[in-house]
Amino acid sequence: MWKKVLGEILGVGIFAVDGERWHVHRKLMSNMFSRNLLRHSADVTRKKLSELVYVFNKRIDESDDAEEGFDIDLQDVFFRMTIDITTIITFGIDLCSIQRDQQHHFALAFDELSFLCQKRFLDPFFHVKKVLRLTRNERRIRVLKEV
Repeated sequence: MWKKVLGEILGVGIFAVDGERWHVHRKLMSNMFSRNLLRHSADVTRKKLSELVYVFNKRIDESDDAEEGFDIDLQDVFFRMTIDITTIITFGIDLCSIQRDQQHHFALAFDELSFLCQKRFLDPFFHVKKVLRLTRNERRIRVLKEV
């Protein structure tokens, strides 16, 4: 079920396969969880948190009225942190989401793709709609998975 619903997000990696393919992926993944990777992940996270503090301090300094302050959308902040840390560790690419005014196009596509795939859990006919591309959502998923 998970593979059918979330296949465009999960692909054919460890979270979407069973049997022998799972064992192959697990063996490859077990090598990734070394001390060096964990240290690297901690360093990346620390760097991104420092960037976030810098951005917040800059916004405070730019604020006209220190009493007024500014709003923080925590869901947006956590998403930007997560996508930056994940893409650096996984792909070696920094999307610089924390520094951007607008989200990176990959982050937007991933977020929308996740939302659309998640909606399939509520639709008992999603598989037919997916195969035949009957809905706007299914056609949009096809476009987004190419980003």
